[in-house]
Amino acid sequence: MKYFVVIVLFSVGIFVGICDAACEQALAPETLDPRGCNYGGEFHKFGSSWKTNTCKKCDCYPDGAMGCCDIGGYPGNYDKEKCKIIYDKDHCPITVVRKDDPRKTCPHSMVG
Repeated sequence: MKYFVVIVLFSVGIFVGICDAACEQALAPETLDPRGCNYGGEFHKFGSSWKTNTCKKCDCYPDGAMGCCDIGGYPGNYDKEKCKIIYDKDHCPITVVRKDDPRKTCPHSMVG
């Protein structure tokens, strides 16, 4: 039983580490803007959450801090010269397609 608990705690630690790899955190600013959190020039109310055009879920905390995490990972290990990322903001599947023919997908891995 003792080993089982150790294995479970170790596995949870790895899982949390992998999940956090796709998140960004911004500390609360020294002076709060009464309009809320500024993300890309858009202000969001304190205590609110939103989804970005690049498939991130963001939170504006009451103290002015902000956190954003990728929804479902982010493409990595693809040919950036020949391929580009396509976002579907409504459902957030991220697709990597060829620049010269967007009907064809590119091989890639997902990280985060």
